[in-house]
Amino acid sequence: MNLDRAINIGILYCGDNPDEVEFIKNYVQTLRNLGKQVKSLGFIHVKELPLGLNGSMMHQYYALKELNWYYKPSSQFIDNFVNDEFDILMDFGIPSQLPIKFISSMSNAKCKVGRFEQKYVDFYDVMIESDENKNLEYVVKTTHDYMTVLNKKAIDII
Repeated sequence: MNLDRAINIGILYCGDNPDEVEFIKNYVQTLRNLGKQVKSLGFIHVKELPLGLNGSMMHQYYALKELNWYYKPSSQFIDNFVNDEFDILMDFGIPSQLPIKFISSMSNAKCKVGRFEQKYVDFYDVMIESDENKNLEYVVKTTHDYMTVLNKKAIDII
């Protein structure tokens, strides 16, 4: 699977930083402008989401309230996200964010992409080399570029 052939895309990220949230929203819009159907799910490190931050069906948030005692997310809209058969799931969270890792590991996506960390190699089909010091913009751009060229020659032959 590569980005050109993908139709349905899921995006996971940490929504604590307003600038990064805005960046993700812009990236989602870029993908939609390319004809992709995109759903994003942002994790925010607060007990409950502030009023008015409900998002939409295509862009949702979850908070600590949706996690059980070992940080596994559990709610109907999270179950719906996990059960979506995305062509590509892009995990833009940092490796230490367990609430995001749980969703990545449980997802029914055909192709899962995330940052490289040895202990999570079984979760992903593609991993992007990046340490936690790389900013979100770097990770998104690198992921987008790599997923655009991945399997390009095989697709051109078909």
